[in-house]
Amino acid sequence: MVSDFIYSVSPLWYAGVYQDVKSPCIAARSFSMLHEKKSSRAVLLIHGYAGYPGELVRPARDLYAAGFDVFVPRLPGNGTSGEDFMHTRRKDWVEVAVNAALDLKGKYDEVSLLGHSMGAAIAVIVSARTGIKRLVLAAPAVSYDGQKPPKPFPVMYLFSLFKKRIPTPWHHQSEYVMYYENAPADDDYLGGQYWSWVYIRQVYELMRLMKEARETLQGLDADILTISGGRDQMVGDKSSLEIMKSGKGRRQHLHIPECTHFVFYDIDKGGEEKAVKASVEWLSPQE
Repeated sequence: MVSDFIYSVSPLWYAGVYQDVKSPCIAARSFSMLHEKKSSRAVLLIHGYAGYPGELVRPARDLYAAGFDVFVPRLPGNGTSGEDFMHTRRKDWVEVAVNAALDLKGKYDEVSLLGHSMGAAIAVIVSARTGIKRLVLAAPAVSYDGQKPPKPFPVMYLFSLFKKRIPTPWHHQSEYVMYYENAPADDDYLGGQYWSWVYIRQVYELMRLMKEARETLQGLDADILTISGGRDQMVGDKSSLEIMKSGKGRRQHLHIPECTHFVFYDIDKGGEEKAVKASVEWLSPQE
């Protein structure tokens, strides 16, 4: 199905945000999947922190097969270089998704959102700003679960003024099987640029974004499927449980004990299949 991929999205979505200096690597290219006869339904997929569109190929393919036109933009600073990443802020990440959602709402009868990790927090904010009512939030980075609490916002911000990044251990994990073209060709590059470092200011921006998403959820009127993995060591299931109790609209929680944080390209392929199938079913028209 690679021939169905168009490696671009509207450049208008990037108006008013940070413009990357370096070009994205293969894995990080924005992509769209469009039917020859335009669908009346579209899904905007939003990747996570230090992530890239290639992580969402699997749900994109299945949603396309189910009749949706699919759009997966690359968020600024992601998938290009660590230098680009250090110049981005939460406003850049959110505004691209908001611009995309508003553009798609003007072209399609129905628009839905699917977000992974930080992309799920962004999807919550996008829903509130655009009125999109149907969401899938996979491994949502909205609350912290089972980890050491981050430093208070002022401390983190002040620290970022003096230290841009600090090294952190990272190694290639071949058990995660990806689906983008030539996978996993860019894994070592991305690891060296992003996952081998803690970017202090960007973590601060992520924390602020998560806080905004938590506050937004309280009054959000939308139908939400949230997906958590029992082996998720990043956000666990606390976010999903909080989402279930928040706002208005239908709520459904799928907990997959065998899945990690990376539910759409998981080590456990059975769990991955459950996550993708549930996402397609939730976003498909209800009889």
